Amino acid sequence: MLCPCCGGTILRVASQCECGARFVGEPLDETPIQVQRLGPAMTAVALLMLVAAASAIATKWLAFAAALVIWAAWRAVRLAKRNPDWYGGYKTAVTTLAITTAAAASLAAYGIARIPQAWDNYLLRQKAATQSGMLHVANLLEEYKLANGFYPKDAQEYKKLIGESLPTDYWDRTIKYQSKTGAIAERRESIESIGLPLNNFELRSAGPDGIDGTDDDIVMRDGIFFTNSEIKKQPVAQQLR
Repeated sequence: MLCPCCGGTILRVASQCECGARFVGEPLDETPIQVQRLGPAMTAVALLMLVAAASAIATKWLAFAAALVIWAAWRAVRLAKRNPDWYGGYKTAVTTLAITTAAAASLAAYGIARIPQAWDNYLLRQKAATQSGMLHVANLLEEYKLANGFYPKDAQEYKKLIGESLPTDYWDRTIKYQSKTGAIAERRESIESIGLPLNNFELRSAGPDGIDGTDDDIVMRDGIFFTNSEIKKQPVAQQLR
């Protein structure tokens, strides 16, 4: 062994070193001291607390980060089980893994159950955005009718007289405009004899599928929204185009 005073080599059985330094106690055991590492287990616990807090404060979508917690807890369990002398916190890691897995399973079941409602809400937002554009056009048409006594006959005249183009629907397709005043004037005598109410203008979006005449069309007639199936059930006089 080395003398702590001069650095020279001395035998363990010697009572002192050649430099005069004496032993005052038994030399320390040179066997390395092993200290259990709690880092992996504590990392999993910290991640669990962080994900839970972030999900509660910011947004519930951060709960998907639970996958990271599960991975960290599983790694801590594996290390502690494989080498318990070097890695501690086995029970803590197992508990963290169990809690996170159960919470993730519950959140997954909740999310799957809400998929139909989320899809319906998504479609409703699409429809509402398109209807908002139609209401804007309808207000401009009514203002123009009050000032001039008639509606523009088509999209080109609408742009020329109103001063702006027709808006697009949610799917970035231009909303179609059609005035029925011309068709009504041509057949006024026959229609008036029947006594049916008449439509002045129509705004139409082809809806999500982009095909006119299908059930997902969004239709406004004279400021009132209809489904395409309701349009088909109207009397022929009201379906003039």
